[in-house]
Amino acid sequence: MNTLTFKASVSSASALSANRGQRCVQPSRAALVVEDTVKIRFSRFGRKKRPFYRIVAVDSRKPRETKPLEYLGWHDPINDETNLRAPAIKKWLGYGAQPTDTVAGLLRKALVLED
Repeated sequence: MNTLTFKASVSSASALSANRGQRCVQPSRAALVVEDTVKIRFSRFGRKKRPFYRIVAVDSRKPRETKPLEYLGWHDPINDETNLRAPAIKKWLGYGAQPTDTVAGLLRKALVLED
C-alpha cells in the first residue's frame, strides 16, 4: 500500500514533498482574475422614517453599511437638499467608478454627470 505524507507547514507549492521518493501530482490551477469595481452609491443614515443618505465610493462587493473609500456628499430626501463634492465625484468617475441608477439621476440633476 503506497501512502503519501506531506510536510505540515507549506509556504509554497515547491515546498511540497512526498516521502519514499514518490512523485506528488499537483492539481493545475487556472489564474483567477478579479476586477474590483468601485460603485458610487448611497449609504443610509438617519432614524426610522427619516432617511438621510451619504454618497460614497465603495467596493461593489461590500454591503451597504461598510466603510467607504471616500465620502462624496450627502442627500436629504425629506428636505430635498443635496451637497456634492463634484471634483471628487469626477475623479472617481474618471477612475471608472459606476454610479447606481438613483445616484446617477441625482448627479444628472446636479449637472455633474452628462447623459
